[in-house]
Amino acid sequence: MKFKLEKIKDNMKLSYYKVNISGLKVQPINKVSGQSIKANEITIVDNSLINSYIKQRINKKMNKIVDFMVNIINDNDSDDDSGMVLDEVNRLKGIIEKKYKEFLVISDYRNYMNKLNIIEEEFQRNYRQKMYMNYLSGSYYEEELSSGRSR
Repeated sequence: MKFKLEKIKDNMKLSYYKVNISGLKVQPINKVSGQSIKANEITIVDNSLINSYIKQRINKKMNKIVDFMVNIINDNDSDDDSGMVLDEVNRLKGIIEKKYKEFLVISDYRNYMNKLNIIEEEFQRNYRQKMYMNYLSGSYYEEELSSGRSR
């Protein structure tokens, strides 16, 4: 802990302080009405609070990915969106590994990575099946070649 006190006549003034706290650093949303304190960064120190915060964030992102996957699999027009889903899965894996790994219990970390692997494999399997069924039903786009000479 660092701090600097200045003495002006009989009064003392705290002009600088720095506290080293280890924990999960979070950027809060400051756009809440009626909020009187604005903060750029909050450090969560309590382990149970860190675990519940991480679980809430990861589950929320997983639900968004699953909803996006279901929309792509059920929609016939979204052929190019499959890469976006796989990118989001890999992005979430990277976030878990780089940001949250040191705060998670090893079993929770493995569970989340296994869930993401299963989500990725199931999406690839269902998307391939959808593309194959579209191919068999003839609903794919086929460019016709014209016969004759071209000028």
